Amino acid sequence: MKLRAQLETELDQLAAMLPTWLQYLRHEAQFWPQFNALAKEILDQAADEDIQYVQRRLDVMLKAHARGLPGNGG
Repeated sequence: MKLRAQLETELDQLAAMLPTWLQYLRHEAQFWPQFNALAKEILDQAADEDIQYVQRRLDVMLKAHARGLPGNGG
């Protein structure tokens, strides 16, 4: 299990790469498997008491960048 500070660092890194990633994305089908794999790695290393926190951060991240996904006005 990772400390919350370590989880935050990983979440911040994922959030920072989303704008560039979405800019070069050709099709939404390419995004979800990759994002889900990265999110799962973070969730798998979260302690039970941090799982909801990590999931909320992931949800906020997706809402903030959803407009960048094809078909969502991006």
